[in-house]
Amino acid sequence: MINGNIVWNAVKRLDVGGKLLTNQLKELVSFRQWNMMDETYIMNDVKESCCYVSQNFKHDLETCRINPKSNPVVQEYVLPDLTSNKKGRIRQSDDILVEADQILVMNNERFCVPELLFRPDDIGMSSLDQSGLPATIALSILLLPSDLQGMFWANIGLIGGCTKFPGFRARLMSELRSLAPTDCEVVIYECDEPITEAYRAAVTFAGMPGFTNYTVTRAEYAESGSSASRRRFHDWKSRETEEKPKEPAKLKGKQREDDRPQVPTKASRMRTKANYTSTTRKR
Repeated sequence: MINGNIVWNAVKRLDVGGKLLTNQLKELVSFRQWNMMDETYIMNDVKESCCYVSQNFKHDLETCRINPKSNPVVQEYVLPDLTSNKKGRIRQSDDILVEADQILVMNNERFCVPELLFRPDDIGMSSLDQSGLPATIALSILLLPSDLQGMFWANIGLIGGCTKFPGFRARLMSELRSLAPTDCEVVIYECDEPITEAYRAAVTFAGMPGFTNYTVTRAEYAESGSSASRRRFHDWKSRETEEKPKEPAKLKGKQREDDRPQVPTKASRMRTKANYTSTTRKR
């Protein structure tokens, strides 16, 4: 935003978030170990407890390949026991297991799943024109006025649950530094509660005096539907969409007057017949 206005051509979206990562983890675990396709809540807790962002993806992947069962990456997660109301937990070295405990072994899944935030082409999203998070941030800043780009490179905020992965900030900083101009300083700010930060910002925005100028009431939407939103937020389209020429609308039903075949009227037919008769008589 610049001076309270959204620069729509610089707004970019990355279709990789917490839900996609959880679903990807469910598929990996279900294929390799337990069938967890219906256990979204449990796998979301596994993701938040075990996953991290690797600083050297190829090195960690090779470490897991050489010794899959015993390496610094391997971590065991004790699945919850719903019969005794026991929550899931990471197994510690002094943790004593009982016969009913079920163990989920997390190996390269710990860092392969969060890697999608930086390399979405690992699951084929390059065909959907989806770049990683660092490239998306760099492209968004590049589309801003050149005299303001340095300010935006120095004011990058982390919001959302995925930013809580261990190593996320360090990995993002290292990749952004390689994409940023040499004369620009890259500064990344973290918040105390990234999951609720968007909610807190919305509450602050709702308390501002001009908040009603940016809203559509329930009565307006019930009366006009999405047209009320288009009238209120008339500048939401990007510049490329606005400059796209509109195709002429095809007519349905009756034809326009100028498209109809010109059929001579009765009066014109009579005049033509009279002229023909008079010419014949003269001959």
